[in-house]
Amino acid sequence: MELKEIQEFVFREYQKNGYLDMWTVKLYSTKQEKEQQQKINDVAELGLIVTEISEAIEIIRKKDNEDIEKLAEECSDIIIRALNFMSRKGLDATSNICHKANYNLSRGNLHGKAV
Repeated sequence: MELKEIQEFVFREYQKNGYLDMWTVKLYSTKQEKEQQQKINDVAELGLIVTEISEAIEIIRKKDNEDIEKLAEECSDIIIRALNFMSRKGLDATSNICHKANYNLSRGNLHGKAV
């Protein structure tokens, strides 16, 4: 399955389970109120990715990375949440990831930073 297909697949489930409606700004009296609420929603949804990262860190911290299946689940949740956020924002994950990866090729070892 290609990344584009995975993005579409997880987004269908996201929509079916009501997440799209939850993060979509509806009735506001002004454009400014709608934009402000959308920013709040975007930050909140991105915060859920941070939650998944924290859960993965806890697995490593508590289990000393012994529970690889749970770690894999949390890493998958990170990717799924990111793909759903990108879909909601109208972003194509495949082209954006490829573009960023190509850009990173030009950045050099450790992106020019000392260790």
